[in-house]
Amino acid sequence: MGEPERTKLTMWQRAGMRQLRRKAGRREGEPLKPEDWEVIWRLHEYGFNRVVNWIFFALPRSPRCGVCGAPFAGLGRWVAGPLGYKPSRKNPTVCATCVELAPPGGMKMPAGILFADLRGFTARFEDADPQEASAVLRRFYRCAEDVLFPKAIIDKLIGDEVMALYLPILKRDFSREEVPAVMLEHARSLLRAVGYGSGARPFVEMGIGLDFGEAFVGNIGQRALYDFTAIGDVVNVASRLQGQAAGGEIMLSERVASGLPSPVGTRLQLSLKGKSEPQTAYRVSL
Repeated sequence: MGEPERTKLTMWQRAGMRQLRRKAGRREGEPLKPEDWEVIWRLHEYGFNRVVNWIFFALPRSPRCGVCGAPFAGLGRWVAGPLGYKPSRKNPTVCATCVELAPPGGMKMPAGILFADLRGFTARFEDADPQEASAVLRRFYRCAEDVLFPKAIIDKLIGDEVMALYLPILKRDFSREEVPAVMLEHARSLLRAVGYGSGARPFVEMGIGLDFGEAFVGNIGQRALYDFTAIGDVVNVASRLQGQAAGGEIMLSERVASGLPSPVGTRLQLSLKGKSEPQTAYRVSL
């Protein structure tokens, strides 16, 4: 997929595309390439865009774009919206200007991955009213948004599962070194949000898996089917760890545990699908 049709761009976005071409060394009409992603994500750091970015963060309030800070709600949306900074159709926590204008492809970067999955959800609602199941899922999604925003990007809501990304290169309100601690605190907060540790039964049973490492992040796929996401071993490991977590448990990879300021959980060896050797992990409960 090449550059979006220019008739769909605001004047501000067209000016940004011209600046992008200059920074990337692309001539007018020359297709943008996957390697231009780093330039795209850094446009808000240059010249007048840097001033606009500062204004965005000064405007009230969240939710806002996880890359450039453009506000999507409150007074701020009336400033950012007409310029084209609206929630992306691919990911509502980043704006269309930062992602929709980008070419297919992406770049390697450190990424924290969180998977939170509901246990026994299908069996629980096998013969129940689908509207009731939908209400429970909406409540679960709202808990995830309340806990994970603004530092995490909710990459996918997959039925009874949430996948979140922690991208310190893009969202620089926390450092790479802080990612493991932020992820663990979010995981604990998410368990509390659904009712664990309250003395009452949680409204859903949930297990969480966490990993941190290098991933390829960007628009993955081709044409209408591409999506902003992350791929790589770190994503697979987080997903497999989530599958090993019982309700109320968090499973940490060794990469996450080694980045924490102090040891946590119970150390164990797990056989994970796709791994030839047992993997060291840590089980954490509230």
